[in-house]
Amino acid sequence: MTEPTTTTNLEVEINYGQLYVYSVEPWADDPEGHNAVLRALDDAYDSGRFVGVSEGLIDFLSAVQWNFHAPMSVEVWEAEPPADEQNWDHVADVDLDVPDGSLKFEGSGGRPPIECTVPSGLYRVRLAGRGYNEARAGVEGMDSYRTQLWPRERPAQPETRKCWPGWLTGANRQ
Repeated sequence: MTEPTTTTNLEVEINYGQLYVYSVEPWADDPEGHNAVLRALDDAYDSGRFVGVSEGLIDFLSAVQWNFHAPMSVEVWEAEPPADEQNWDHVADVDLDVPDGSLKFEGSGGRPPIECTVPSGLYRVRLAGRGYNEARAGVEGMDSYRTQLWPRERPAQPETRKCWPGWLTGANRQ
């Protein structure tokens, strides 16, 4: 298969250099508050993936500090999509369960999530971002993102497919 079964184009909010992706709010039943958020952020940095996971929450770090109109393409595939890392600055694969058919994108900072309807299921998710070098050079609004989902047969470890060199050199610091 060379085409997704569905594609939805959204505008998401990058806030404080982060974008949360989830289906069910992991903090809804957390007696200690937003610990899943902190654990996902720690995982993003500690793993060196700059994409962290915790309790059904993905924390996708961006080189962009703020963009409240960032283009996001959400693609649902029947099987793993073809690799195209050469078109992106940073790419990582993680698992995500979507039990309710609602995928949510939320910038750090507590603004309301932006929802996207996808079929319920157990997915492997490929997150990709680009425009990072332009953002570091001070050009605003050149970043864009993609989320690809396909059914997974079994759980798999998170994987960095391509790492933006700016993460390793500290170019993401302002």
